[in-house]
Amino acid sequence: MFWVALFNWFWRYSNPLFLRKMVKKREKWAVLPDFASKDRSFYARTRLKCVLFSFAVSAISSCSVAWLFKALDLADPLYGFASVAVFLLVAVLLYRVAMRKVAEIYQSAYFYEYRRVRYESERKGAFQNEGDVHNRTIWSFTKKLRNAEAHRRLWKYVNAMAKTKKIPRDVYAETMYV
Repeated sequence: MFWVALFNWFWRYSNPLFLRKMVKKREKWAVLPDFASKDRSFYARTRLKCVLFSFAVSAISSCSVAWLFKALDLADPLYGFASVAVFLLVAVLLYRVAMRKVAEIYQSAYFYEYRRVRYESERKGAFQNEGDVHNRTIWSFTKKLRNAEAHRRLWKYVNAMAKTKKIPRDVYAETMYV
């Protein structure tokens, strides 16, 4: 149960740490939320919370291992506390899995917006080169996410964009009947 809570913490609340790193790497799909970019101490506090929560969950898990050692009389219960290092590695792996899921969600949302921008430009007959489409997509994507954040629906909006599989009818017709 604690591990599920830790995963949800990483996935939902500490993702601006990862997004900031991706913005520094100049990923097109990475957008920092305003609440995180305006508060300079947010990143230090969130990083500290991640470390503290990871240690707490690892300590609780190692307490259960120590209890198990005592209950089954396998070894001295103090050896059970050596499992903290293993559980910290599990916490690091859990963080990486959560950030991979965040990256997938944001990338899917970005490419949904890319398909929409490309479809609109082709429908109007104003064909654009790839750089212009990407610039328009970044502008539109950022604008929509800022609007969603202003209405306190950022996470819900990004998930909805990522999970939708809608494609414009003309694109579908072109791929099906060619």
